[in-house]
Amino acid sequence: MKKLLLPLACAALIAACSDAGGVDPDAIPVAQKHALWMALDSAFRHDRTLDPAFTGDSGLYALMSTLVIPFVDRASRIAAGDRRGDTTRAVGIEFDIDATRGTTHVVSNLTAILAWKGYDSTSRTIDTVFFLLGSGRAPVTDSLWSRFTLDTAGTGTGFVIHQATDSTVTKWLSRGGHLRTTTSQYGSSQGGSTFNVSRGMLNGEFTISAKSVPDSTTSTVTSALDFGSGARAVEVKIRGTLP
Repeated sequence: MKKLLLPLACAALIAACSDAGGVDPDAIPVAQKHALWMALDSAFRHDRTLDPAFTGDSGLYALMSTLVIPFVDRASRIAAGDRRGDTTRAVGIEFDIDATRGTTHVVSNLTAILAWKGYDSTSRTIDTVFFLLGSGRAPVTDSLWSRFTLDTAGTGTGFVIHQATDSTVTKWLSRGGHLRTTTSQYGSSQGGSTFNVSRGMLNGEFTISAKSVPDSTTSTVTSALDFGSGARAVEVKIRGTLP
C-alpha cells in the first residue's frame, strides 16, 4: 500500500491544479503538450542505449513522466535567432527528493530544463526538443557530458531530440556545453507531506554540443538558450516511498 501513496497524492494534486484558475498566457496547448510527451517517450521510455539510470522502465525518466510531467503545463516563450517568429518554449524543473525506493534511501537535488521549438499543428509533432539535467538546485554551474551522476556537483547531461512529421525520433547526446542557473523563486506549494509542487521562475542559460545516438560519428548539433530573464518553472518535493 505504501507504494500507492505518491501516485495517489500526485493524482489528487493534478485534480486540484486543474481547477486552480483562469487562462494563463504561458499555458501549453493540449495538442502541443501531447506532441512533446510523445517525443520524449519515444526518445527515452524504452531506450537502453543511453545511461540506464536515466532511461528504461525503471529509470529517472520513468519516474519523471509519472510524477512530474503532468504538472508541466506552462512554459515561457523565449525569442531565439534572427528569424521572425523563431521562438523557443522553455520550462525549468527543480527536484528535492528525500524518499525510499525499495530498500534504498534516495536523497537528491537536481535541475531539469525542458525546451522545444517548431510545433507542427498539422502533423502534431515537435521539430526540436532540448532536455538537460544538472546536479543540485539554483545556483547550478554544470558541464555537460555523455553520462549523468545525480549527486556529483558540476556534472550534467543533455539531449537534443528531432521528431519528423511522421513521428520518427532522432536523438543526440551531449558531448560538451554547460547548464547554468542563477536564481529560482517559487510561490506557495500545493500538495501534502509526501508530494508537493510549487510554481515560479528559474533564471539561467545553456549551451549544448551533442552527437547522434547510437552512432556518434555521423552528425553533431549545437545550440544555446538564454533564459536569464526567467523561464516558468516548477519545484517538486518528494518524500515517502517512490513507485
